[in-house]
Order: sequence, then C-alpha cells, then structure tokens
Amino acid sequence: MMAGRASRRVSALSLPVDANASSEFRAFRTRTPLFTLSAGRVLVILTLPERLGPGDVQFARGLAEQATAYAIEVERLYRSGRRVSSPGRSGKRGVA
Repeated sequence: MMAGRASRRVSALSLPVDANASSEFRAFRTRTPLFTLSAGRVLVILTLPERLGPGDVQFARGLAEQATAYAIEVERLYRSGRRVSSPGRSGKRGVA
C-alpha cells in the first residue's frame, strides 16, 4: 500500500461504503481538479498543489490503477454471490 515510504506515524481513515456512498471527479479550467468520496456523514476531498510535479502525476495514475483493481474485485465478489466479511465493520457480515 505505501511501499517504499519511510516508516513514520500516519493517520488512517476507514470509510465504510455502501450503495449510498459516492465518488465524484471535478475538473476546472483555471485550477487543479478535485476528487471527492462521500459516505454517510463523511466527505473526503483530494486536492493538489497549484504547481504540479511528476509525483502528482504518479499519485493520480496510482490512484486510478488501485481504484480499477478495487472495482474489479468488488464486481468479482458480487458476481460470486458469496457472503464476505468486511474488515471495516467489526463483527458484521454483508453480502457483496
């Protein structure tokens, strides 16, 4: 997940999502884009600095790759019809 990064304290946010959650990409002509995740009463907005560098492009590409992998896995689990545990929801089990 964070391979290659120096070991240090980080903040973590577990955001349980369901059919009411949403994601949105917004592009603007005169400023950097926004990517928003919304679930329940939590809103997470990814922003970028005004001056973009190669690391920002690398992050965006990695985000797209990981989001694609996530979608593929969710679709696979849904099609399987199996009950799966949700690490973000202690003790609860859902149908995915």
